[in-house]
Amino acid sequence: MARVNRRPLLVGAPQHYALRPDSVVGGEIYERELLRRLPAHGVELEIGLPQAPDGCVPNGWRVTVVPGARHVHWALAPLVYVPWLLALHARRRPDLLRAGSVRVTGPSALVARRLGVPVVLHQHHLEPRWGRLEAAIMRRADAVITVSEHSRAQLVALGVPARAVHVVPDGLDPPAAVTPADDAWPPGAGLRLLHVGRLEPRKRPEVAVRALALLVRDGLDASLVLAGDGPMAAELARIAASLGMEHRVRLEGRVSEERKWALYDAAALLLFPSELEGFGIVAAEAHARGLPVVAASGTGTADVVADGRSGLLVPSAPEAFAAAMMQLTDADARAAMAAEARQIGARFDWDICAAAVAEIYARVASPASRCGTSTSPSP
Repeated sequence: MARVNRRPLLVGAPQHYALRPDSVVGGEIYERELLRRLPAHGVELEIGLPQAPDGCVPNGWRVTVVPGARHVHWALAPLVYVPWLLALHARRRPDLLRAGSVRVTGPSALVARRLGVPVVLHQHHLEPRWGRLEAAIMRRADAVITVSEHSRAQLVALGVPARAVHVVPDGLDPPAAVTPADDAWPPGAGLRLLHVGRLEPRKRPEVAVRALALLVRDGLDASLVLAGDGPMAAELARIAASLGMEHRVRLEGRVSEERKWALYDAAALLLFPSELEGFGIVAAEAHARGLPVVAASGTGTADVVADGRSGLLVPSAPEAFAAAMMQLTDADARAAMAAEARQIGARFDWDICAAAVAEIYARVASPASRCGTSTSPSP
């Protein structure tokens, strides 16, 4: 619920992302949609962006551009963000600072703890290369907000105090209705498979292409649309051609929000082989449209996909994905999963997310918490 009859909580927010309205990057979507809704829950935001914002600035935001922040390397980020934070403290003294990137803006935000300002860090997933470094940063924060129980368990295993880690799932904002994108698949496409996400190694889109080839080899008529751009686009086209799948695989490139939802509405199955996900927002979006999902096991996507009921969780390998899809070639089996998927997708709402985050901010910033009666770790 929104905070009523209280002074708005002033929160400083140094931003790594530009908060572009057309971005389909999961972390940027999270930051943009959460920050848009926080003012309705009693949070006034001072946001430091790396570049001038696109379009209108939402109510409840005061935006400034952080000089030198655009494309700054994370190791040099404190050189640009700390001066902005010190100037903000001198000008308005925020009640709390929040950082949406542990490695890029997190260390700079922690400087404010020396000035008596509590810090909340938002974390999505741990990259193996930086996991221990990011955990060390998070151990110094007053609270950490992550997006799944899977991510929380990873943080606690790396020494972040369990009492300081809060789970608040991502939200969704699906349109009421769109015209399904039937034109995306080749004519007579057979089973319509869809992959949505950036075409980069950690998302493992090649698994979807190779799994399609295995299905076709075993006699199933199917085709695949890859929606998204990224450094693997040319490589994926080469893989499809080498497997004789060039006429069954379409690379859509970067798609608009409307086109993305239209693709969900036209597909039969979403393939999500990414092995590094804190939440799996693409799987949640697909479920919101009643689309079953075959996803990689062992990630935060397990908080979204109910294995055997709304989709299947399997190892991120072409053979495992192909076998899972063979189980779902029957339309009745997919229809049963679709009903469960819609129920799961309905749970995720950005307003619910923002309300929960605002409540955590209020607790961390409260005088009792700052006097040491909170469960947050000491500096």
